[in-house]
Amino acid sequence: MPASTPSLIASLHRRVLSLVSPNALLPMTCILGCTIVISVWLFYFDRAEQEKTVARQAAITSSENIVLIVATNLEEVLGRATLYARIAGGDGERLQTTAAHLNPQLVGDSAYVRAAVFDGAGALLYSSARQEREPELQALLARALAQPGEAPALSIGHPAAGGKYPWRLPVLVRLDGDGAAIRGYYGAMVDLGYFLGSYRNVDLGPEGRIEIVHRDGQPLAIMQGGILLPAGGHATAPGSTPGAVPSAIVAREILADIPIRVTVVQDPAVVLGRLDAQHQTYFVRAGAYSLLVLAVTIGIAAGLWRQQRLHSAVAISEQEKQRLIAQLEQEKSRALALASQDHLTGLANRRMFQEMASAELKRARRSRNLYALLFFDLDRFKLINDTLGHGVGDQLLKAVAARLRGAVREYDLVARLGGDEFVVLLSEVPSEEFVAQLAGKLVQRLSEVYADLDGHAVETSPSVGIALYPRDGQQLDALLLHADQAMYSVKARGRGFFSFYDASLNASSALHSELAARFRAAIHDNEFRLHFQPKLELETLRIVGLEALVRWEHPEHGLIFPGDFIPLAEEQDFIVPLGRWIIDAVCRQLAQWRADGVPLVPVAINVSPRQLRDERLLDVFSGALARHGIAPELVEIEITESSLIEDAETAQRNLDALAAAGIRMALDDFGTGFSGLSRLKQFPIHAVKIDRSFIKDIRNDTNDAVIVASTISLAHNLGLTVVAEGVETKDQLVHLKAAGCDQVQGFYLQRPGAASQIAPLLHKQSLTYQPT
Repeated sequence: MPASTPSLIASLHRRVLSLVSPNALLPMTCILGCTIVISVWLFYFDRAEQEKTVARQAAITSSENIVLIVATNLEEVLGRATLYARIAGGDGERLQTTAAHLNPQLVGDSAYVRAAVFDGAGALLYSSARQEREPELQALLARALAQPGEAPALSIGHPAAGGKYPWRLPVLVRLDGDGAAIRGYYGAMVDLGYFLGSYRNVDLGPEGRIEIVHRDGQPLAIMQGGILLPAGGHATAPGSTPGAVPSAIVAREILADIPIRVTVVQDPAVVLGRLDAQHQTYFVRAGAYSLLVLAVTIGIAAGLWRQQRLHSAVAISEQEKQRLIAQLEQEKSRALALASQDHLTGLANRRMFQEMASAELKRARRSRNLYALLFFDLDRFKLINDTLGHGVGDQLLKAVAARLRGAVREYDLVARLGGDEFVVLLSEVPSEEFVAQLAGKLVQRLSEVYADLDGHAVETSPSVGIALYPRDGQQLDALLLHADQAMYSVKARGRGFFSFYDASLNASSALHSELAARFRAAIHDNEFRLHFQPKLELETLRIVGLEALVRWEHPEHGLIFPGDFIPLAEEQDFIVPLGRWIIDAVCRQLAQWRADGVPLVPVAINVSPRQLRDERLLDVFSGALARHGIAPELVEIEITESSLIEDAETAQRNLDALAAAGIRMALDDFGTGFSGLSRLKQFPIHAVKIDRSFIKDIRNDTNDAVIVASTISLAHNLGLTVVAEGVETKDQLVHLKAAGCDQVQGFYLQRPGAASQIAPLLHKQSLTYQPT
């Protein structure tokens, strides 16, 4: 622990005291002091445990090194018995004569204290001690003679128990003759005491020892504390260590081809005991640091307790001051609300709107985004006030404010400027078309009946003028002026719609509003018409199907194509009723052709994603087919890839139900979405229609050609029919035929036409072209 710990605690205390009250600091100081004390003790305990681990690992490594050295040296000593045996054996005719000159001690090998040679029958031929018998070698010799074929080449016996030399190890080496004959045996007495004496100075501690143990578990010699101990007669279990405790540090090495193992044992208590003095110093130091920290903590806590009493008195005074400040803030907020909010609707008033809108326009100058200012004036509001009373008029203004606030985005500004005038600032709009669509929705929403206003159902409509930033002005006053002028132009032309200050934007906006207002009536009055475009089999140019395409025959604007009203139908939620009309109209036309004797082919109907989520879609198809007596196989549906992504579960359910009813389906505009052919396996699709964008430049764009060819190949592998749409040239037709496409449709083959134009083609059943 650093010596600067007390000063660090005091410095930390002073810094925190400036931020936190004494009431909170007192327990924090106690917790901090206890945490430091615990950390100090944990640090020293962890350090002591780490040092013990290092010491134990070092002892293990040391034991392994020692046992390896001892085992290597012992293996070398015992291995020399084989060398002496070969020398003693010499020539088979002169075994006794050669052996008579063999004495290992004469060549300085002090580990061998005696040598002897026996013939094949066990008779003693030579003894370096000039004895008539070698009793220590008799036990090994008897086992070798009893089992001459199974006795090992080198046999190790046990020292004589209770003998004068308990560390002398009998060794017997077999002397092999020609073939399987045994010429004799070489015997020697190895002095393990002499061998272990060279390791007398190895420091293994008072309880550490080096053990030489026979493989059968019988100890042969033990060196403990530098003293050679007799080990004869103290048997142990194979693999165990004589006298070892379970926690002892043990290293073993088994000699190759020699039935002996060497074991080095160290007492962990001795190994770890060397660290006791150092660890005692650690704990004394930890105790001293703990007392110091506790003393500092108690001193700081006493100071905090005194400050706490002073702080309580100051807190009471501060609470009173804060109460007075809060009261003043409330009064200020209430005054500000009265000054900035419209008292009737709760919207921002003119003053607040000017402040907030000016700030928004400053941000608009930096971001360079498009903003729109919408100026609303309620038509015939004065008449409502005069006839129904100001109470009804006030409720109407509240209802209009609520509808406006609920129809725009949360961060758009809505304000009441006064009377029946409202204003909305749309922030960061993407385009003029977005403003026109939103303005149309707002006009429609505000024109709906206001039911039960003090018992009256009130009808009114807004006139809306629109100014765009920065096109129509960069200052708020200019935008308000231009939006007001656009609003008065609406009132001059008949009220109940919206107008841009820039007259060039009004044509499409007016048409958009007009079509939206008439859409429902157009469905009811059958203003929509069906045109049909043939699908031809590419190989024979035989008509194999038709695609039904809807047109709007407007009484004033003439024939309107789908691109101008289908997005409007999606936006205004008319797409489902329009889709139901198309389904019934297709079945009705098929019934009419059948009655006129026209050959029938399947007719494809485009189904939008919203229709595909309609739970009544199957009932609509089933009802139309039954009403006109049309077989299900004469009707197909075409869906886009987005239909499979949006609410895939409902789409799957409806498609499965239609497929079960016998209605086939194709995937339209393939390649422009994200589904991929791999997803088609889970939907009951029978055909894919390659989008016209890939067909348009198929002869010149290599990428388009590769995409089309790959799509055709993969679709055929999935068992799907491939239809190419938008074929407009002969080159496209030739390329598609070479790529293996199944069916085609497009202006080059036949433009969409009314039912009366298509009937003669169905009679012909195929088309013949003379391309120019």
